[in-house]
Amino acid sequence: MHEGKNVVPNQGLSDERISRGWSQAYVAKQIDAYAFMVHRWEHGQTFPGPRYRQKLLQLFNKSAEELGLVPRDADNGAQDTPHGALAALPHKATPGSVGLIEPLYDPVIPSSLIGPVGLVGREDLLQKLKERLYAGEHVVLSAINGLPGVGKTALAVELVHNREVRAYFRDGVLWAGLGPVPNVAGLLGRWGTLLGVAPDHTNIEVWQKAITAAIGERRMLLVIDDAWEIEHALAFRVGGPNCAHLITTRFPVIAHRFSQGETIEVHELDEDDGLRLLERLAPEAVRSEPEEARALVRSIGGLPLALNLIGKHLYIQSYSGQPRRLHMALQGLRSADQRLRLTQPQAPAFTSPGRPPDAPLSLQSVISVSDQRLGEAARSALRALSVFPAKPNTFSMEAALAVCNTQGETIATLIEAGLLEQSDADRYTLHQTIADYARLHHTGTDAEERMTAYYVSLVEAHELDYSILEQETTNVLAALQAAFELGMQAMLLRGANAFSHFLQTRGLFDIAGQQLKRAGQVARSGNDTSGLTTTLLNLGGLAEKRGDNSTAQACYLEGLLLARESGNSEHQCDSLTYLGGIAARRGELKQAAAYSQEALVLSEQSGYYKHSVTLMRSLGSSAFFQGNYADAEVYWQKALALARQQNHPERISALLENLGAIAVNRGDYEQAKEIYHEAITLARQI
Repeated sequence: MHEGKNVVPNQGLSDERISRGWSQAYVAKQIDAYAFMVHRWEHGQTFPGPRYRQKLLQLFNKSAEELGLVPRDADNGAQDTPHGALAALPHKATPGSVGLIEPLYDPVIPSSLIGPVGLVGREDLLQKLKERLYAGEHVVLSAINGLPGVGKTALAVELVHNREVRAYFRDGVLWAGLGPVPNVAGLLGRWGTLLGVAPDHTNIEVWQKAITAAIGERRMLLVIDDAWEIEHALAFRVGGPNCAHLITTRFPVIAHRFSQGETIEVHELDEDDGLRLLERLAPEAVRSEPEEARALVRSIGGLPLALNLIGKHLYIQSYSGQPRRLHMALQGLRSADQRLRLTQPQAPAFTSPGRPPDAPLSLQSVISVSDQRLGEAARSALRALSVFPAKPNTFSMEAALAVCNTQGETIATLIEAGLLEQSDADRYTLHQTIADYARLHHTGTDAEERMTAYYVSLVEAHELDYSILEQETTNVLAALQAAFELGMQAMLLRGANAFSHFLQTRGLFDIAGQQLKRAGQVARSGNDTSGLTTTLLNLGGLAEKRGDNSTAQACYLEGLLLARESGNSEHQCDSLTYLGGIAARRGELKQAAAYSQEALVLSEQSGYYKHSVTLMRSLGSSAFFQGNYADAEVYWQKALALARQQNHPERISALLENLGAIAVNRGDYEQAKEIYHEAITLARQI
């Protein structure tokens, strides 16, 4: 906004930019600034600080004089600040300023609990907020939103105590803490009284007009903290053209509606910043048990409120100087229940408007305020969603609807309540502390059973679609764990066996082995011959990938015996095929051919063609190693044609490698090159 009559455009900076054909946005991007800042520099509304001045000189390769970046004495002795001459802008009397010679700072503004050291991990956010609040020539609306306990109010408090911010908003700061059920008229009345407005108004609209008139053209910052309803927040959108409004809310929809999309989302701290904050609060705990402290930061997802509560608790435990007491406190905090119920008394001046004045602060109390305002369907859905692994894991909307047995509107309600986060298009996540809270209130096993059924079906339907399985791996493993714990034997057998091929392809041998061993135990205890045979075949495949051919052969032979006893020709075919493969790799070519021929006959008799590709590849290998290259090529070409029909990239790639060897043996290197190129391309896609 313009400041008095001494505004002189910076023609040098403007001319140099235009002569190069650069936009203000381009210049801003090169120097890590914003386009509005360049606009204001060129129009003489503000003056770039030393850091930006140096970047401009380097960008344009010009002197300060040529770019008009030499401070002028005429600017009332203004001295440059990091973001322009904010602190020393002329303070002129404006209409409506009578009675407010000194800046007005609302007495209910919470005191800074951080001091000169500042907030941890919030430097960029504070800078972004400052720039947003300094921008524009009209009323500026800025909003902060984020999940409960992420530090929205703390960020606003540090902002209004910042010297540079107070210098810019030189006429003062007003603060209104709302909460779920605010006294809007009373809070507006308090603002009016502070501004010297006669207390004879009872109507909200009349108060708004009186406050706006009293503020006039003053440059003030109006903070609306903890808004739960958009109507309540909009009631405080008062003031003149030089005011800025800052709103904090846990509800994304309120933030977007209030600021018309110009929102800043506050995220939890990353692991390193979380550890820094914990070390500031409880240095002895971090020093004595750094790994346990880091694990603790991970368990709460870097949530600042949780870190503050835990840090102060650990500090008290370490004060006695007894290492065992501190160690026991750290061990106890492994419990989600203990972390949620950890409390801290709050002085009335620091109590959030969303909680009763005498209620101690805890994660449980902060989250429960949002939980209690949910309808029954949304509350039930939140508890059901806790069966999913927490953030950073994500899940699809389809999975959420299946597990919750609900409609999309219910999921949307949780998003609007700030309890469920949307991480990407059609992907959602629950923060660790929200998940812990919901899990402690979750009863029954219906959600777990629905989750298991959903993901077992998904794996069976997409057994070779690795892109889908990659994204859902954590959820599938959680579903299999639920099946194991709940004794869902059929689901565990189906899921573990269907998922084992993907796990082995990704080299997750230990996980695949654990799941298959559980499946084997279930099958043996339930006398499920078919399920046990399938599991043995997959255990054999896992042993082969680990290079343990003896274990693999034992699994296949037991599987073959069970299949012959039960008359299951498909499992016989499977076992014979795999045994032929082991024999071939051992150089037992006659035995390998015998296994493969028997399997091929069974395949034709039963119409079971699953292993036709493998069998023909095996027979081709036997022919190749016996020097019969023509027969080998015939087998491998037939196998390749079938693999292409089945759209099986792993088998296609392996067969192309075999056929490449045939081409090399013939001396046809150009054809070999083409074949190997296709094989490598497919292998990279697997």
